Amino acid sequence: MKDVMAMLQLKCPETGEPVDIRDVAPRIALLRRYSAALWVKWIPCPHCGDTHRWSSGHWVSALEALADSPDATRVLVEGESATALP
Repeated sequence: MKDVMAMLQLKCPETGEPVDIRDVAPRIALLRRYSAALWVKWIPCPHCGDTHRWSSGHWVSALEALADSPDATRVLVEGESATALP
């Protein structure tokens, strides 16, 4: 597996622009595919000035998408779904 970093992002519901969360390597996605811990963080948005919810459910969805597409350079999370993008 290539050691490519991918940016996990939320999609701003107001503007549709991506909001960077963090870089993650595909190998981390495979190691942390499922998490039992439940948590919520609020991410300040540079596009609309509001804060957006980032949760353990978003994290798992993003890691699953990345594990399925290890060459992705970013993973966009919108609602409860995540899309791996080139």
